[in-house]
Amino acid sequence: MKKIGIIGGIGWPSTIEYYRLICEASQHYHNDQEFSGPIPIPEIAVESLNMNFTVNNRGSSKSGSWETWDAYFKSAISRLENSGAELILLASVTPHARLNELSEGAGVPIISIYESIGTYCNKNGIKNLLVLGTMPTMTSSAFKYGVEKFGIKVIYPPKNELKVSVLKVIEELYQNKTKGASSAINEIVHSCLLENQLNTTTVCLACTELPLAFRNFDGKSTFNYCGVKYLNTSALHAWSAFEACLH
Repeated sequence: MKKIGIIGGIGWPSTIEYYRLICEASQHYHNDQEFSGPIPIPEIAVESLNMNFTVNNRGSSKSGSWETWDAYFKSAISRLENSGAELILLASVTPHARLNELSEGAGVPIISIYESIGTYCNKNGIKNLLVLGTMPTMTSSAFKYGVEKFGIKVIYPPKNELKVSVLKVIEELYQNKTKGASSAINEIVHSCLLENQLNTTTVCLACTELPLAFRNFDGKSTFNYCGVKYLNTSALHAWSAFEACLH
């Protein structure tokens, strides 16, 4: 198995989740193979970044405004490569908007979360996504462009106050405070979707902290909560990484 590098700390609760999900993927895979003896787990290196620094150094549409941010992530990628990592995961959705820039000069593949989501949705007949995430994810075109080639229609919360409500939940989850989070997300979803949309739209938890609100569904790629179907992007991404490490 190839060694996996994780860029984490953005935030730390989901970094722990990624490590667990990759190890569980290996366990399930080898159990299915009727492997005898201790279950092999891929080697994993983690570069944990300072989230305060990454948020405060996000760029804008101004030329050159992303230089500091890009350099910070590229330095982490380089350290993971030097540690022997043969593929890399960004344990966060937001930075994938800069995946093309971050991949420039990288000597190993960086697993795209957009590709993981699009591939899974295609295989499972999911065509419509309500995307909940950070403000950059819910306001830029990057996520929409990243999955539209798979024939997926993306919508974001229609009102700014709903986007702000999502951010409030995420801020709590960044601190590993999960109490009441699932109910808050469910309320936001019902404010975003009409009754006839609830049966045809899957809610994409497009911040890797958001699945932590639903502890009863740990590790499930999709699940139903209060009559709504949810997509766990962390689980999809981690499984993609494990599958890549096998080849």
